[in-house]
Amino acid sequence: MRFRIFRLRRLGVQIGRRCWIQSIRVPRNPWDITLGDGVALDEGVVLLTNGTRTAIKRIRIGAGSYINRFTIFDASEEIVVGENCMIGPLCYITDHDHGYEKGQLIGEQPLRSGPVRIGSNVWVGAGVIILKGVSIGNGAVIGAGGVVTKNVDPGAKVAGVPARNLPQEAAVK
Repeated sequence: MRFRIFRLRRLGVQIGRRCWIQSIRVPRNPWDITLGDGVALDEGVVLLTNGTRTAIKRIRIGAGSYINRFTIFDASEEIVVGENCMIGPLCYITDHDHGYEKGQLIGEQPLRSGPVRIGSNVWVGAGVIILKGVSIGNGAVIGAGGVVTKNVDPGAKVAGVPARNLPQEAAVK
């Protein structure tokens, strides 16, 4: 693991102290990635960025956050994960999609993007998809398999396709 971290740092990834990094992939633009202290990236995590070098890092993962197996971050603008988050396995987090104007080939249309911001102490369940332009508030919970297309309030619990607020739990008597 020390060699893996050394190699990633040499490529340009900014990595904090005491990080736990398994076999991950950084296909291009490693200088666009910052990992805070104590970040843990499990097996098969992909950190993918597109575009030319900018002053702002495109993927930033806050201290103490854990990213589970085979999760993909796909950034052309900006994806920010707060501190102490838990992101389940097989998630896909992206800040862009393709244009889809009629009469033009999809692959030739420009990307449309919007930054993704995930607050601190957020729990993202297995298989969740988070789409462009979404902000998730501190302390929110995203249920497994959800597709997040709109902002999520702090402390909210959402699930489903598209993700919606879950009903309030009955008060314990």
